[in-house]
Amino acid sequence: MAIYISFGFQSTATAISWQFITYFVKHDLQVSSFLLMTLVWSAPAVVTMVASNLWGSVSDKKGRRKPFMIMGFVGYAATYLMYSFIQDWLQFLFVSLVGSFFYAAALPIGQAYLTTDTKSKGERLGSFLMAQSAGWFIGALGSGYTYDFLGMFMLYRIAGFLSIGAVLLCIIFVRDIHVTPSIEVDEPDKLTILKKPGMKRLVGSITLSSIGINSLTFVLAILIVDELKGNPAHVGLANSLATFFAVLIASRIGRAVDQKGPINILLVGYSLYMIIAFIFATTTDPMIATLSQAIPVYPFVSTAAYSMAAMISGKSERGRAMGVIVGGQNAGNAIGPIIGGLFAEYIFGRVQPIAWIYLLLNFIALLLALSLITISKELHENEKADEAVEMGL
Repeated sequence: MAIYISFGFQSTATAISWQFITYFVKHDLQVSSFLLMTLVWSAPAVVTMVASNLWGSVSDKKGRRKPFMIMGFVGYAATYLMYSFIQDWLQFLFVSLVGSFFYAAALPIGQAYLTTDTKSKGERLGSFLMAQSAGWFIGALGSGYTYDFLGMFMLYRIAGFLSIGAVLLCIIFVRDIHVTPSIEVDEPDKLTILKKPGMKRLVGSITLSSIGINSLTFVLAILIVDELKGNPAHVGLANSLATFFAVLIASRIGRAVDQKGPINILLVGYSLYMIIAFIFATTTDPMIATLSQAIPVYPFVSTAAYSMAAMISGKSERGRAMGVIVGGQNAGNAIGPIIGGLFAEYIFGRVQPIAWIYLLLNFIALLLALSLITISKELHENEKADEAVEMGL
């Protein structure tokens, strides 16, 4: 239970920060270029993509989980507190680059911790996502409705103290687990997990979907407030409603993944993302955009992808398996804004048409996921057979 609460605190802090990054850079740090906004958003994501794989590998080799989660939470706390004192976009970029190297450890190690020595991987990850979603709901809604009178600098301080709370909870209450350290003979490549059947296509689909999503959502506040004439409260409401609904369905999705297999659930998620992208591309109403963003798709895609990665990987390489999925998501988090920023700066002159790119890339991700149905079915049936043997059936 303690690990869920720790990540709930951290998710509250993260939600306060991420939904207003480009809006804050544009209005508080006086940056007008979409390319500079892209750099501020994307560069830390590149660091996170690399570092998440690094820390996952180190955790596997050391056979430890808790110390790396603590390091990740400390990284978040330090980053948010330093954000509250920056004066220009260069300082913001420097802090985010250094901080992301350390906070990248938290998520993949937490997921590796939860999927060790259990057959109910999907259900555990669903519960984990539910705890995160509760935090995202509080952080997104609270910052959305207080942005105009508290200001982002004060909100960053609040996020920093919430992250300190996550650190303390993890230190005091989370029990460390020890796994047999991963030993690779004559194989220096830290990404050997990608050689597992289906892993490359899984990571590819997750990465493409993330590129599409982040090509637009990194400027979602600018779309809703500046182009559709909404206000910051709309942004907070959109993200908080999405996470509220995610709280309600996350554990059910986890059970559905365990029962139906992860790829079937992943296909549902990609289809929903395509619908949302179409609405973003065509609407002129900020409330319609708000309600579209509130559709809780992330639990489908996240729970299914991590569960599939856990099925493909062995226990001693679970940290790396989670790390490459996080890395794929963060690759999208880095590449998507670059694509979106270039199109907004040089082709569209605004951000709303980027939604068509969002739609196209999720369609390609869906096709890749379709190619994994057979592998998913085989792994799912093997897990059920193993569970039946353990129960003596």
